[in-house]
Amino acid sequence: MGMKKYTVLSYIFGNYECLHEVLEPDPEADYIMVTDRTDLRSDTWRIVLDERKGMSIMEQCYDVRFHPFRYAETDLCVRLDGSIAIHKSLRPFIDKMDKGRYDRCLMIHPFRNSIYEEYMRWTKKCGGYPVEQAQRSIDTLKHLGYPQNYRGLFQASFEVVRNNRMNEDINSLTHTLMRHVSIDGTIDRVDQTMLSFVINHLYADRLKVLPVSQDIITDGRLMQWCRHNSNTPRKWRVKVLPMMFDKPCEVWQ
Repeated sequence: MGMKKYTVLSYIFGNYECLHEVLEPDPEADYIMVTDRTDLRSDTWRIVLDERKGMSIMEQCYDVRFHPFRYAETDLCVRLDGSIAIHKSLRPFIDKMDKGRYDRCLMIHPFRNSIYEEYMRWTKKCGGYPVEQAQRSIDTLKHLGYPQNYRGLFQASFEVVRNNRMNEDINSLTHTLMRHVSIDGTIDRVDQTMLSFVINHLYADRLKVLPVSQDIITDGRLMQWCRHNSNTPRKWRVKVLPMMFDKPCEVWQ
């Protein structure tokens, strides 16, 4: 393998997702798929077997998600969920990140821009998400001084991360908080809220963010977000005014 310009990192644990081959691989990208499955094979992904003993599937996914440079050897890492199929080169994101010297590329949430509203929505739409988990998380955020009317919520299924100390601290703190608020001793399944809290509350004045629309993973030009463990596309469209750091923002797409 020659010198690569960027890494694309994804992960599949158990049978939660099926593997999506990259339709048009970029020779400048190192495609890494982390898994606990010894049967997984790919023509386009470099399979990395890394089973985390004693961890649930969710815990293993988040262990990879918040430690991208445990695997990536490049300065920039495109980190995405296993439910996202790649159609073309993701070099446009890399070029944009380098040109603007951004620290992190984040997707603005398409439906809500409040962390507190997101917890309430999860208790209503996801039958398995406990009300007591949402309340524990909300109480923690309030105790840490996070304003209820602060507008800004990022999605966590896709991002581009630069290998620097600030991003390392953000990931570490987010991962720690997700374990801290858990009511069952494992890890909270809703990560976009704690990631948004850490960035909004502690790094808004220092982190240079490239905000993008969720359309980048649903319109099929470069990527296609699929339903879990299938090739069926998700067709959700953006419905809210993009907000970042309590202000309207322009998204790149």
